[in-house]
Amino acid sequence: MVICYAFNDGSRNECLIDHLRDVMMCCKDRWENKGLSKKLHSLYGVDEPLVSELIAIAGLLHDIGKADEGYQLECKEVCKEFPDHYILSTQFSIYLGRDIGLNELSAENISKTFNEILLEDLNRFTEGITYTLIVVIPILLHHYAQINPAKLSLKELRKEFNVHTGCWEDILKLFNEVIDAVEVELSKRIIKSAYEIFSRSSTIKDLPVIPLKQEYLFSYQKPLPQRFIINAVLGILNLCDGIVASRRRR
Repeated sequence: MVICYAFNDGSRNECLIDHLRDVMMCCKDRWENKGLSKKLHSLYGVDEPLVSELIAIAGLLHDIGKADEGYQLECKEVCKEFPDHYILSTQFSIYLGRDIGLNELSAENISKTFNEILLEDLNRFTEGITYTLIVVIPILLHHYAQINPAKLSLKELRKEFNVHTGCWEDILKLFNEVIDAVEVELSKRIIKSAYEIFSRSSTIKDLPVIPLKQEYLFSYQKPLPQRFIINAVLGILNLCDGIVASRRRR
């Protein structure tokens, strides 16, 4: 019996925990992941296994916001859309990055980090920059057709992530399980921290603000290399999201 939903149309449903696990593993195993990881290593010297595992972590976290109580209560009837869940998932991914000490995502530096990745010539690949580029921004944009910058204003953003009771224990089990699927030290820190955050409470308070601007989404200048990187990660994420969803909701 499903008690934590990724989808429910009244006749078909999908368990959120199964969806997150399967999208993560799909993202990890796709040949496109291996190709992109090799390319970033050859062009920028970024550790190849790290890129590969961060793409998988984007898959693990992309729909985590669907576990919020407000969405799940509706799922007893029908829940097919989960409006703005990608925003809550992104806020959690930033919260998680701060929890493991990625200074680029601090309240003081996050706007500079987004500017550097989306509007400027990127000349450094620190842990924080790499995590933001491969995990945070693709999660935010994985429903890019629905993005409304007005929704990302301070007054519209959630301040708390209240995990539904039916999801909480299963999320803990999921993070405890997938820790064995990664080997890179940063990846392990991310997943262990997520487990510890949810262990402390089913309510996550003081969620961060996302500094998204109109020009981040609609820039008419010559596309920067990092925009191609984001689009490549988005391609893998949305491909796996679609494969898993269609298989489970068929």
